[in-house]
Amino acid sequence: MRLDELPTDRSWKRRAITLPLWFTLAVALPIVMPFVLPVTALVDLIRRNRLSLSRTMIFFTWYFVLESAGLFVAGILWLRHQMGLSDEVYEVENRKVQRWWARGLFWGTARIFAMEVELEGLDALEDPTPCIVLSRHASTLDTMLPIAVVRQMKRYRYVIKAELLTAPALDIVAQRFPNVFVVRGAANTEREVEKVLALSEDLEATGAVVMYPEGTRFSAEKRARLLEKFADDPEMRELTEELRNTLPPLREGVVRLLEHTNMDVVFIAHRGLDEASSMAELAGGGMTGVSLVARMWRIPAEEVPRTAEGLKRFLVHHWRRIDHFVREEDYGEGVEELPVASSG
Repeated sequence: MRLDELPTDRSWKRRAITLPLWFTLAVALPIVMPFVLPVTALVDLIRRNRLSLSRTMIFFTWYFVLESAGLFVAGILWLRHQMGLSDEVYEVENRKVQRWWARGLFWGTARIFAMEVELEGLDALEDPTPCIVLSRHASTLDTMLPIAVVRQMKRYRYVIKAELLTAPALDIVAQRFPNVFVVRGAANTEREVEKVLALSEDLEATGAVVMYPEGTRFSAEKRARLLEKFADDPEMRELTEELRNTLPPLREGVVRLLEHTNMDVVFIAHRGLDEASSMAELAGGGMTGVSLVARMWRIPAEEVPRTAEGLKRFLVHHWRRIDHFVREEDYGEGVEELPVASSG
């Protein structure tokens, strides 16, 4: 599959539901907030949870207002495109909308929940050399991290689960330039992998493919289910047991993409979002006042193996580093280094 053959899923039946709902909430929530906040503040006072329920209500108001504003601008861009705006300029302008939205949501959320954000190794992500970005996945907020933290616009191509097409900003703007919405559990897994591989085609300067190798947000429940799934696979079960705060990264699409390309690889580890993976945890204070620490590092293309087995060892090695980072434990001293050079 080629980049220009990537399928789209522009369902106006779906958008006929999501777009009116999003705009209605963007109007309704600011109107009701003066009446709701005193109630939530009283509940927060009784629960002594640092106004977390109130912060959550403000967060959802901010989300729907920001998303609807982005959709309004996206609509204007579509009209300009119909009136002669070039395809190249159209893509750039839509990427600007994406960056504005992601930065607004990420940093707005940080302010609403009084979070501290610490970034280590940002230069690894900001390096303009095309790369594959592999990030830990623990919260919806970390999907915006690569766009939100860099100080200049990069041409990211995301691998996104198809369920997120219900969010109209992703549904509309993210389908105007190369991104892939993969169907998890699809009958034709090879087609889904081919879609991922196509993202690496003609990756221009400042471009990057962003993937979340775990395939889903980490939780203790999902880890337990994997341990059951790998009951008859000693190697995968041992790896899953070892990784206490992450899930194994050895999904076929990730391995095949790295085998298919010859680019640098950037890893993103982060901690601080693990107690806010659901609305109940959010309202209960899982994100309030936390310290989000993200660490990034880059592996040059020539140090990345290009065989399936070599890549699996490579991924496991770096995922162990990520898991130790989440635990706030050093990884290196006393830990056997796995080979990262190609064996041929």
